[in-house]
Amino acid sequence: MTLGRRSLALLAVTGLAAPPARAQRRPDRPTLREELMALERQSWEYLKSRNRAGMRHFLANDAVLIFAGGTRLFKSEMLDDMMPNYRLDSYAIDPQYGLRVISPDVAVLLYRVTSRGAERFDRTETTKVLASSLYVRRDGRWWNVLYQETPVK
Repeated sequence: MTLGRRSLALLAVTGLAAPPARAQRRPDRPTLREELMALERQSWEYLKSRNRAGMRHFLANDAVLIFAGGTRLFKSEMLDDMMPNYRLDSYAIDPQYGLRVISPDVAVLLYRVTSRGAERFDRTETTKVLASSLYVRRDGRWWNVLYQETPVK
């Protein structure tokens, strides 16, 4: 084997001679945007119908949710504490929403949502927030790993 062949073999092994496999899986942005928003809308429906099984399959096991009032919940707290004790009456997602693709397997969905609901025994409130959801693709499936709200007027 000549020095040229060795160098080429070394480059191939280290992945420098060819583009990485991930670069070849670059998602189609409009399709990904709609796919992730469909998942996001479904998560709101899970909350509205108190469908804990659906939410369990939407959130990654390491998911963190940070709400407008500063409350931070992990997946188990969302499923076991919030969902049984919160009533979501309605929600409306602004049709103008954005997507930021970080890598082929990581994307952030940004949108405004107005919701109306209440925790058990509390008065119903209308809340307007800017929401961001961080999605990660694991084993070919998109999982929500971080949901965060910022109050807006």
